[in-house]
Amino acid sequence: MTPTRGLKLHFNDGSSLTLSFPQQKPNEAARELMAEEILKRRMLTVEADGGLMIIPFENLKYFTFYPVGETLPKATVKGATVTG
Repeated sequence: MTPTRGLKLHFNDGSSLTLSFPQQKPNEAARELMAEEILKRRMLTVEADGGLMIIPFENLKYFTFYPVGETLPKATVKGATVTG
């Protein structure tokens, strides 16, 4: 069975959207390349429920992928706790 992953998008207008999806890439190196590509394009594309969502970063306050993998972007603060 393919592990389930999640993504929570927080939009600039205060709304949010939570998505669940199967693991996209088989290993950490492939996931890191996918993350680099998303950051370079400055948009997130998601196929969901038979449609394609294109979400420009300009519409996002922040987004959270979970669970976190072993390999994180360079200069990542690790072990933090959200307190507010």
